[in-house]
Amino acid sequence: MDKQIEFIAARIKGLNHEVMRILEHDNVIDNGCCKELDISEEALEQLFIHIGDFLIYQDDIRKNDLIRFVEGFGPKLIHSRVPLDQLIDFVYLTRFSILNLFEAELQNEPISVRCYHHVMKIIETVYQIITRKLLEMYNDEMSFIKDALAESNENLKMTLRELADFERALNEATIFAITDHEDRILYANENLCDLYKYAIDELIGEKHEMFSSRFHPPSFFHNVWQTIESGEVWKGEILNQAKDGTKYWLDTTIIPFVDGNGKRYKHISIQYDITEKRNTEETLRKMEKLGMIGELAAGIAHEIRNPLTTIRGFVQLMNEKQIASQYGDTILDEIDRINFIVSEFMILAKPHEIQFSDCHLTSILRSVIKFLEPEALLRNVNIEYEFPSEEVYISGEKNQLKQVFLNLIKNSIEAMPSGGKITVVVEKSDTMISITIKDEGVGMETEQVQKLGEPFFTTKQNGNGLGLMVSYKIIQNHKGTIQVSSELNEGTTFHISFKNPVRNKVKA
Repeated sequence: MDKQIEFIAARIKGLNHEVMRILEHDNVIDNGCCKELDISEEALEQLFIHIGDFLIYQDDIRKNDLIRFVEGFGPKLIHSRVPLDQLIDFVYLTRFSILNLFEAELQNEPISVRCYHHVMKIIETVYQIITRKLLEMYNDEMSFIKDALAESNENLKMTLRELADFERALNEATIFAITDHEDRILYANENLCDLYKYAIDELIGEKHEMFSSRFHPPSFFHNVWQTIESGEVWKGEILNQAKDGTKYWLDTTIIPFVDGNGKRYKHISIQYDITEKRNTEETLRKMEKLGMIGELAAGIAHEIRNPLTTIRGFVQLMNEKQIASQYGDTILDEIDRINFIVSEFMILAKPHEIQFSDCHLTSILRSVIKFLEPEALLRNVNIEYEFPSEEVYISGEKNQLKQVFLNLIKNSIEAMPSGGKITVVVEKSDTMISITIKDEGVGMETEQVQKLGEPFFTTKQNGNGLGLMVSYKIIQNHKGTIQVSSELNEGTTFHISFKNPVRNKVKA
């Protein structure tokens, strides 16, 4: 029987050719899976050699050789992308080829029935060893994958939490929007809706051009689009306009998302409201200019006052001696008027001591309106006002505040050559006192509004710009703010604000 076993073992060692033919041409198992297994003929040859050797010697040495071969060959099978059941099908295909060989040899009578049953027991043992080892390796692999998946799942949860925190931070701290490739809004956070005064339903599907303030030229936005279309991040400052017409300066970063072909398919915008910062910078710029003109004003006023004092003394002497007295009074009046102008001009000089006292704002405004009413009526202008019933006081210098209101209301009258209405409103809260002066005049462009208060800038044909410059300086000295909004042919509005002083006693 040993000779018969050796004969069968020799035939088994050559079965690799037959199995390769079956794998390539027959549909015993799925051909697609065969390609994924990528079994080489050399590996099959080694498998059948180990089986043949174990069949002949049936000792621990050949058994361990077979196990080591499976340990080396098995991972390739396990790491392939075929299901476990089809992997087992492949293993049993090799067993099937051995069984076919036995049946053929049994029919041809090279082996006895007794030898056949003996060899079959050994083959069953061999395949129990192979399948058991493969299943052990498969289970170990699955345990590793399970642990890796559990770790990956935990990492994914952490990443999702971090993304949620990042999204929350973006929504809380920024004005944030997501836009498609056509610049249509896909998502806008609550801060954006609050700033622009739109409901989210009004924004979805709309383009960002709905926020345009018409301040920037078309070339500005052309540059923005060129930058993000090329896949680069754009950073800059944009002046946008809300639904109610309020304008905001926004520090803006636009980040494009590009596909595998480098084509932008959406972008996000992250913005911060820097309106207050811009206004502060503008105020500082104007203050710097006022400081320079103030130094000039101080020098000019000093040089003018010296000869004026001398001239006035001589004119007084002429009047006392009745020399050309009919001209002396006129000269003195004109000199006093020049001296008054110089005194007002001195407001632009370095700060000097001003005697502040409690000023009744509504009383000052009433006197200014009453003073200007005749001129307003001649120009077909109606001045309306709305004041609180209680008294409104601030600490200030009455004559300087009166000068500010005279300048502003007179400018409003002159801005309406065809007549119209001026509205003066005083409002008081626990913290602020505000005065609004609104006209229906010719209005101004944005560039003109930005230059208001600069030395010698004026929109009037015969103006010199000093009136508003002095007014800005007075409001600044009174710790107040002045803001201007205007549209061409829509009129101009001046907003003056003071902090509401803490008063222990209201003085009449």
